[in-house]
Amino acid sequence: MASNPSELSEQIVLVRALRRRGVWFCAVPNGGKRNRNEAARLKAAGVERGVPDLLIFDPPPKRPDKHGCALELKRQGARSSSLSLDQTRWLSALSDRGWDVIVAYGAVDALAQLKALGYFDKS
Repeated sequence: MASNPSELSEQIVLVRALRRRGVWFCAVPNGGKRNRNEAARLKAAGVERGVPDLLIFDPPPKRPDKHGCALELKRQGARSSSLSLDQTRWLSALSDRGWDVIVAYGAVDALAQLKALGYFDKS
């Protein structure tokens, strides 16, 4: 039985697809272990827990009334994995401010949801 890919490897697949399409986005490197001093410096510089993994600044082609799309990526097959309170708060706040929000379980799911929003339609 094959193991599920890591969240990082799933995100790399997704990032490659977004770059090939010319979508304007950035990744938010909130994860990972940091020592106490580095964590304090990052927090002072504005890093916030729960910010979605990817922020897509192009409005969704099929929802041009939205400002962009915030995508929280979970591991493939991790549907029982729940969002943290901080993640829920960020997704809700971005939605309230006119962003589309997605929670995806692996790159295939993320790509399907982004395609449904029109990001991968041929121009």
